[in-house]
Amino acid sequence: RHTGTPARLRYGYADYLGPDGFHGDHVVTEYWNDARGWLLADPQLADPRVLDSCHADFDPLDVPRDRFLVAGAAWRAIRTGAADPAAFGVHPPDEGPLNGEPFVAHSLRLDLAMLNKVEPLLWDLWGPAPDAGHPHLAAPLRRLHDQVALLTYDDIAVNAVRTLFDEHEALRTPKTLLSLSPFKGPRTVTLR
Repeated sequence: RHTGTPARLRYGYADYLGPDGFHGDHVVTEYWNDARGWLLADPQLADPRVLDSCHADFDPLDVPRDRFLVAGAAWRAIRTGAADPAAFGVHPPDEGPLNGEPFVAHSLRLDLAMLNKVEPLLWDLWGPAPDAGHPHLAAPLRRLHDQVALLTYDDIAVNAVRTLFDEHEALRTPKTLLSLSPFKGPRTVTLR
């Protein structure tokens, strides 16, 4: 942005940072290129130690969209049966609970917020949670997240994204949310 280039954060999942077949929770930059449109860039890959430890065989300033799935693309892949929900999250299911459809729904809300000029942290939580013991959101919430995914996975219809965000309390960033910061621990945060 400081160079005058339109840019925004995108929340989603990278297949190049962890074990094969797993899409790890991640954030990248999406920036405008006059010749090619919106491109993805992963600044974390600028660190040679990170680059050497991952499976990135591409230019970090041009991350292929099949290697980083924005949250809407991940949600659509899960909902159409093209991807296993357990393949998306902080870690694979055998390493802990932070994965699956509800986790991707959370990323979808983060991405929607960012597209509405609210830039939450990865560990900021709000919105609907699944019922205990159920791996999916309730049907009405799944349909609402289907709408979000449709508007955010590819070309962004800015007005439609804004309207959806403004009209649905389950999607909108509240004034107070739960932050599960790995540095400060769980705490309630009031946004300005």
